[in-house]
Amino acid sequence: MIMGMSFSRGVFFHDRNVLACAEVKDGVIHIWAEKITLRTIGKLWYRIFFSFPWYYQLFHLLLAGFAIAALAVPSLAIIDPMWIAVYIGGFHFVFPKVMKKFHGAEHKVFSYPGRKTLDALGEIAKADIVNAGCSTNLVVWFFIGFLLAVLFLPLEWSVACGVAGLLAGMLGDRYLRKYCGFAYRLSAFFQKHFTTKEPDRLHLETAIRSYMLFEHMREMERRVA
Repeated sequence: MIMGMSFSRGVFFHDRNVLACAEVKDGVIHIWAEKITLRTIGKLWYRIFFSFPWYYQLFHLLLAGFAIAALAVPSLAIIDPMWIAVYIGGFHFVFPKVMKKFHGAEHKVFSYPGRKTLDALGEIAKADIVNAGCSTNLVVWFFIGFLLAVLFLPLEWSVACGVAGLLAGMLGDRYLRKYCGFAYRLSAFFQKHFTTKEPDRLHLETAIRSYMLFEHMREMERRVA
């Protein structure tokens, strides 16, 4: 199964064995790929965390500092630290603008039914920006669980209900799509209007190069096997 992940400088495509990345540095697209190891996973998350604009990083540092201080000295908790979990659950809605464009490019690459090449960039640009397998689905299920509970239960239990909703969306996806189509229509709406933006050529080319490299690496693995 091929999966994609966007960050503020580029796009990853991966399966269980191989990860490919295309990222933009000073206006130039750089590509690299590796077999998945703990080191590779570390490189992935390093890029995700440290590619955010400085004000996102500062805000997240302040949130982490507040959470630690609130746990150490409960009297400092001017708001319930569990709201940080709600923020994390809804982070898709506050992606930086450039990350939304890479996210849109990733979706268009997935949506395009033909071979993903730079020659097809114009057609890929016209592809659907909504992806049926997007992680926004899980965000929707988190908030369905959370919002159904928050009016009746304490915040920590409401967050637990949100996590239960997320797990249900992850583990019961096939059945939920059949019987709870409204949630996926809601996810499609959010993808189109909030969690992605129409990509520019640079974002599309970055996503295409990442996918092409992933396909090349996977083909090399097959030949070796």
